[in-house]
Amino acid sequence: MSMRFLAWHVEYFKAVPSDTGRSSIVEDAKPISVGESLLVFASFEKGDEQKEVDIVDKAAIELQRIASQLGISSIVLNPFAHLFGELASPSEAVKMLDMLYTKLADRNFNVYKLAFGRFYEIELKAKGHKLARISRTIN
Repeated sequence: MSMRFLAWHVEYFKAVPSDTGRSSIVEDAKPISVGESLLVFASFEKGDEQKEVDIVDKAAIELQRIASQLGISSIVLNPFAHLFGELASPSEAVKMLDMLYTKLADRNFNVYKLAFGRFYEIELKAKGHKLARISRTIN
């Protein structure tokens, strides 16, 4: 299994909590508003927890590389299980997402994280260049 993400280069991103999902974990949610950033739809899969440190390190390195190419310093992490199959347990996914948040903050990024187990009303303006939409699988 592997961690997967879809990253969008956005001019701005706004999210207002609206509802809770079916997850057994529902974090407290606050509205988020950020300017130019890398919006990351992230999902962790079963098996990732056996190599969580390695997966998170590799994801942080790849996100740093992408953000560096784009010349941006803000990253928004959005837990996003809707496109992927065999998901990690909610508790493991939250743990790994929090680890990724910390790794990116340690690399001097302004990091924002949407709450796990929540739905949001979202407004964004996505860029339209060749690196504006990137997907990765981290093994």
